[in-house]
Amino acid sequence: MESSETIERFGGLTKEEPLACVDDNILLPNTCVLESLEPFSGYYSEVLSDHKPQYLYLMLDEAYSFESITRATLKVRELFRQPIDVVTGRITLFNQTIQMLRVRNLEQYNHISVIQEYYQDMGIHFKKRTKKFVKESAIIQLDKFFYLGPLGDNMYVDQSQPHHGYFLIPQPIEWGMFKELTKEVKYETDLLFFDAATCYFFEGQKIYDMVRIYRENLSLERLKAIRDRYLKLLSKWK
Repeated sequence: MESSETIERFGGLTKEEPLACVDDNILLPNTCVLESLEPFSGYYSEVLSDHKPQYLYLMLDEAYSFESITRATLKVRELFRQPIDVVTGRITLFNQTIQMLRVRNLEQYNHISVIQEYYQDMGIHFKKRTKKFVKESAIIQLDKFFYLGPLGDNMYVDQSQPHHGYFLIPQPIEWGMFKELTKEVKYETDLLFFDAATCYFFEGQKIYDMVRIYRENLSLERLKAIRDRYLKLLSKWK
């Protein structure tokens, strides 16, 4: 999928993935970093691939403002001198919601402690680990900018990340309901093998709700078919 235009919008995204603790010996002492065991699990749990992306979550000791996180991240990027993709958000796990930094596709694990040190120098501190676990499902909410390429008919391609497509939906959907809706969409066997998340963006004093679809080599035809199935089922759920 391609689009010659890019629109930048701020918003958020919600997804659910199994997480595990990262080994202590590559972290700053007494800090908590989690790793996604199955990123885009709705897709990679069904399709074998050697190209799974890596997602790390650096848990913070308290809630910091979006401005504070953004200013610190800009400075860390200057110091690190390598491409680094960081956004802030929250993880809900064990009935607790904690702010974190999501770090994507870090080249080496031993860079985690380097990044932690840079953030601490900027006044952003990390949560102490209170328990160790190897696989727990968590709700992940990200605050992020979207770089959307319009495809027409309220569909978009992600201009910053491959394999991501989006389409507008008429109303927000609570996460539990969305999981059930996605299961029903996949009952249409021609539409198997994709991961889905809810998201939204702000524009013109309005909030626009979307579904994010992830699938390697996602085509416009496939995105439209998935979109049509969601909208058909949503119209029955009203």
